[in-house]
Amino acid sequence: MKKKISLLLSVIVLLSSCFIPASADVITSNHNDGISRMFNDRPDFCLYCGELHTGTSGAFVRFFHDVAYFFCGIVGKYPENGRMWFSYDTVDAGADEPFCFIHAGDTHVSLIDERDYGDARLVDTAEKRFDYCPYDLRCLDDLSFKANEIGAFIVHTGDLIDFVSQKNLDIAKEFTANNDVFACAGNHEYHVYIWDDGDDVARRESVEQKVQESFTNDIRFSVRIEHGVKFIAVDNSFHTVEQWQVDRFREEIADGMPVILALHVPVYAPDIFEFQMNKYDYPHPAWLMAVPEEIMAEYNYEPQWIEEQKANEATNEFYNLIINSPNIKAIVTGHDHAHFVSQVTPTLKQYMVATDEGQIFAVR
Repeated sequence: MKKKISLLLSVIVLLSSCFIPASADVITSNHNDGISRMFNDRPDFCLYCGELHTGTSGAFVRFFHDVAYFFCGIVGKYPENGRMWFSYDTVDAGADEPFCFIHAGDTHVSLIDERDYGDARLVDTAEKRFDYCPYDLRCLDDLSFKANEIGAFIVHTGDLIDFVSQKNLDIAKEFTANNDVFACAGNHEYHVYIWDDGDDVARRESVEQKVQESFTNDIRFSVRIEHGVKFIAVDNSFHTVEQWQVDRFREEIADGMPVILALHVPVYAPDIFEFQMNKYDYPHPAWLMAVPEEIMAEYNYEPQWIEEQKANEATNEFYNLIINSPNIKAIVTGHDHAHFVSQVTPTLKQYMVATDEGQIFAVR
């Protein structure tokens, strides 16, 4: 009997290894949530490969993928593709009592359904963009699970959806309704056809109301207080802000409460500018807010990119408030799809989040 059990375990290990790509990168257990996910609130999407397996054959594949995932858990390593990973940091903000939140962004949900099939341009957009961000729902699922597991709320810094479709809006609404989410807008919250749908402001105005209905807080400007720490979310998705936002921001920081600021577009600092300009091997803008005009010449890119990212008077005023307000304890941002911690001032750090990353912050 023991020999039969031993043989059976050997076969399972051998079969499970067939589903683990030899070249796949793996990272340690902070990448996922452990074997317990197989038995507690298992998601629809396969924990091992991230696909949705249906039918009889799908059930068979799912079984062996569960076995593979089980053995990944035993060795403490999980497949990287399509799963969210979590980094950890601390913010000393002077909270009344310690608490946690998870920062995420740029999940870029990119789906449509039969309600949008009549729009050929949107169908074409969805086909192209799904290849660009195929792991969107899996990341939202992992993010929800982790937030529930540790009892944290989620700060999402924009581009939750990749473009405006009925399906994407439904997913955003379900995600924000079923989780404690505090969000600001990203530029993709206002896209329909991606880079081919006209002026930024006009585009936002055309979809803003129906997009806002999918969120539980005002994604253009919101305030939330947690244990004596004020979270302020500001929409700077077009690399600028408007005067009404600056006026409200000035009012909110005047009481001296510690502030954690949530933005989509990172603010300028020398270190993040250098990081951005050297990230790719082709000419591109820095994709930052409030880059000094004398530095803009280094962009070496098409004139419209430079023009779009020039700071207006309100944006410069907003930036000066940020760097001169000691009660602002941290900035969390996204937009540029990379993990980077920037030193904006000697006492102020800015945390840019990658697309498949959740930053878990302990606030003290």
